[in-house]
Amino acid sequence: MELVVADPKDFGGIRVREVSCDHALSPSGLETDYSLNPYRGCTHGCLYCYAPCVIRETREWGIFVDVKRNIPNVLARELRSGIGGSVRLGSVTDPYQKVEESYGLTRMCLMQLKKKGIPVVIQTKSELVTRDMDLFREMEADVGMTVTSLSDDFTARFEPGASPPEARIRALERMGSAGVKTWAFIGPLIPGENDNMVMLEELGERLREAGVREIYLDKLNMREGIWTRFERCLDGERLARYRTILRSNNSYFTDLKVKLEDIGKTVF
Repeated sequence: MELVVADPKDFGGIRVREVSCDHALSPSGLETDYSLNPYRGCTHGCLYCYAPCVIRETREWGIFVDVKRNIPNVLARELRSGIGGSVRLGSVTDPYQKVEESYGLTRMCLMQLKKKGIPVVIQTKSELVTRDMDLFREMEADVGMTVTSLSDDFTARFEPGASPPEARIRALERMGSAGVKTWAFIGPLIPGENDNMVMLEELGERLREAGVREIYLDKLNMREGIWTRFERCLDGERLARYRTILRSNNSYFTDLKVKLEDIGKTVF
């Protein structure tokens, strides 16, 4: 049964509904044993997101969120059954997107995992993550923040629902000062948008000053559906530039990878 919990304007025009889930933990190949996603869909609306391809979601990405209202109880049941190992929160959604302010499912799940001593890895684009520093300090937690650029204009175009870059860096500073282990992810790197080396070097320095222990960088991966979202939201000049580089110039990212060695670890 669908339940619209608030006026869509309260969530940036996103339609929100409550659903039930049968399981909380899924086997993961992302350097953890399991993944846990309290939501399906995301209010960030990132144009480059490939989550729809991974979960085979046919609805238009960025305009809906399904809230798995019973996931804390399902997780508690699974943990009682003896399931163990590390857990990544938010492999195909952001665990701290705007709806988390209202529902708090991520926090409730973290509390269950803390009780069992389960290590967690978190990746987000939201400053809301600092809300749960009290839990992170009491459990084995690696908290990662994606910071794709220092430009608010870039964020407005490509990540319209995410926290501004400066807010993300401040969140990293707060967590680092509180003793939380943090890392950062710069990506995807989009040709002519956030691949400027001067900006990337400054961003890398800002992240290190914020106490980040590791920095990872990745290139744009044009999964199914991403090009369609680009065509709908970006101008023709940008699209032509992407098409030339991504479909024809195989040396572009090879050369970029060499330049990025002093900033962090590339994963492409």
